[in-house]
This record gives sequence, structure tokens and C-alpha cells, in this order.
Amino acid sequence: MRNPDLNEAFDEIPTVEMTGPDGQVYRFRYGAIIPYEDAEYAVLLEMELDERGEEQVLVTRIEKTPMGGLGFVVEQDPDIVRAVFDAYVAIGEELGMNDGE
Repeated sequence: MRNPDLNEAFDEIPTVEMTGPDGQVYRFRYGAIIPYEDAEYAVLLEMELDERGEEQVLVTRIEKTPMGGLGFVVEQDPDIVRAVFDAYVAIGEELGMNDGE
């Protein structure tokens, strides 16, 4: 079930910074919240393009932190990543089709 409070929270988050295992800090912007199998996932879009000039996408599971904030856990299950990403693409295609109307 989609949580409208999360949408409002994301509207207030200009960027999300995550530190990789190598210590490098990556900056992402919010793409969408996708509900899937009783959890909610944030699709995050990397702010800097890769060496090919493409935008990198990160699928993260949204969890509440012990202090009541939002935490992002990088999803490791490739089936969940694919399902969430496919839902994100479908939303983009739907919005794109409706832009011309």
C-alpha cells in the first residue's frame, strides 16, 4: 500500500547522499516511490552521469530509522530490483503519453 506521507517527505529531500563501500560519496535525486510486496522502494537517480553520459539508477528499500527518519537499504535481490525498475519505467511511459494530451 502506498504511503502518502513518504511522498511528502521526499518532496522535502533535495538530494540523498550515500557512501559506497569504497568510501566514495554518491549523490542521488528522488525518482519515485514504488510499492512492491508489502514494502516501499525509492528509485534514486544519480546526480552525475556515468562515463557514457547515462544516468545511473539505484533501487533502495525504504525503512524507518530508530530515530524516526527515513533510511535507504540498497536492494540486493535482482528479481525485486527488476520488478521495481520495470514499474518505474511504466510510470514514466504513462506520464510521457499523457504529456501530449
